[in-house]
Amino acid sequence: MRWILGYIAAFCALAVIVCTSVSIPTFFKPFYKYEYSKRQIPESINVDSEELLAVTGELLGYMRGKRDDLTVPAVVAGEEREFFNQREKEHMRDVRALFDIGFTVRNLAFWLFMLILLVMAWLKIRIPYVLSRCCREVLAGFLIISAIIVVLIALDFDRAFTVFHLIFFSNDLWQLNPATDLLVNIVPIGFFTDIALFIAGLLLAFSAAVITASTLYLSHVSLKERYPEHG
Repeated sequence: MRWILGYIAAFCALAVIVCTSVSIPTFFKPFYKYEYSKRQIPESINVDSEELLAVTGELLGYMRGKRDDLTVPAVVAGEEREFFNQREKEHMRDVRALFDIGFTVRNLAFWLFMLILLVMAWLKIRIPYVLSRCCREVLAGFLIISAIIVVLIALDFDRAFTVFHLIFFSNDLWQLNPATDLLVNIVPIGFFTDIALFIAGLLLAFSAAVITASTLYLSHVSLKERYPEHG
């Protein structure tokens, strides 16, 4: 029973780590400012940099459920207009739905993890030892699988980008036209390459931290804790 609970808790921890690693760069506005400057996005679409950042703030607010629509006025090439057209709005509605699922998974995983801790405490299971063993194994396995996926993505990022959208979207609204859709201009393929690296770095850092802490604990655990008679 202790190992079943331990592995369920470890997978919950993994879900929280993955969802958090994705959400941090996605909603980190300074990252967008850096990318816009790096790629000279404001100049390419004839939008003031501060106005573009304001539009981005509204976009991120929409993705987090803090606003109901993407009706965002902006001055583009000297003329005031809606920044996002209907196709872009419909695509971002799909993107928002994915993030809603991610937030739900993260929250459920966190509370299930806490519930398991309570159950383990009630059963008098040695929580640090069991969690250290299970989390280390689950996260180590995750890193190995992730490394393989990263190599495959690196071999052909454009194809991986397309496959991702085919898997997670049931329509072709993600296929935007740079000539008519500003969204694809402010977040080009290079942006997604950078944010993927950001996410991968966070996943590695969080996973490595847990694995290191677990390994240090297990290396100093007492003989009695290592071979408990009960629990």
